[in-house]
Amino acid sequence: MGIKLRLLQSNDGEYFLDCIDELYRTIEKAPAGFDPARKMLKHSRFKSFVVRKLTRYPSLFKLRLRFKQELAVNFVSMISGDFRLLIPYAFKTKLNFVYMYDVWPRFHRWIFPLLDFFNVYYVFFSSKQVMENFNQNYSHIKCRAIWLPEALSAQDYHFKAYHDKEIDVLEFGRMYDEYHHLITGPLQLNGKHHVYRKPGMNLLFPDKPAFSAALAAAKIVICVPSNITHPHRAEYISSMTLRYLQAMASKCLIVGVLPSDMAELFGYNPIVEIDMDHAGDQMLNVLASYKDYHALIERNYNHVIRHHQWENRWQVIQEKIQEAL
Repeated sequence: MGIKLRLLQSNDGEYFLDCIDELYRTIEKAPAGFDPARKMLKHSRFKSFVVRKLTRYPSLFKLRLRFKQELAVNFVSMISGDFRLLIPYAFKTKLNFVYMYDVWPRFHRWIFPLLDFFNVYYVFFSSKQVMENFNQNYSHIKCRAIWLPEALSAQDYHFKAYHDKEIDVLEFGRMYDEYHHLITGPLQLNGKHHVYRKPGMNLLFPDKPAFSAALAAAKIVICVPSNITHPHRAEYISSMTLRYLQAMASKCLIVGVLPSDMAELFGYNPIVEIDMDHAGDQMLNVLASYKDYHALIERNYNHVIRHHQWENRWQVIQEKIQEAL
């Protein structure tokens, strides 16, 4: 038996939270010296109320709650500052570790101080820009931080042979409306199979198998960072998201905008940059010369397999946990 490792997870079942499930499954099957146990947490109005109160009253940030301490590690992968997942577990041990997505700038003023309130020893930010702001402007916080980009479990995705891909262009997740309107007409006029979320649809795919099947069948996927599609929310944050990696693991060509940290992660430009002035013609030309991009698609696929799976990220997380023991 190793050290108890709690994997704290919301019981929300949406498949777009697959990033969390894939990471937890990686940890569950490959822990060295740990006894992992996933704990599914139901929605709690009381816990949500507590976190809301904490965010509104900064004077409470300095409180330090301590229960009877145990030798156990809590790990939680959370969207933004969803600290309710750490209640009450964070107060039973000092070994609390958080992987955090979507940490938008307007939330930094309360998310960062609450890391100390919840006894977080190490936080792993999916965005390099978030980590840089944390290190530059919140040096008084005891919690340590590192940039750890998003990743995936490649076995969850598959691909069809290039000549069997029947979807020409796939748009999923966040829509870049301005660009979408520029390519829809030309694709339709030229008889191309263009798949996207229509008005009135909540989600484009009902579950992850349907989503991964569409990716496998797609030639081109549109990927644009949130600071362009939703600048009011993301502001300046431009980060590689899971969707880029999912497209590459499914051997799709990405047409879009390169996040600020992605060139550093890959060492080359892995996408076709959008030409907004000639969007429709560009898309049709890329489809007409699709064979010319096979080498880039294969290079991207191999790079993701080697460097951007959750096994790679878990090695870093595990090292930081071991340092704290």
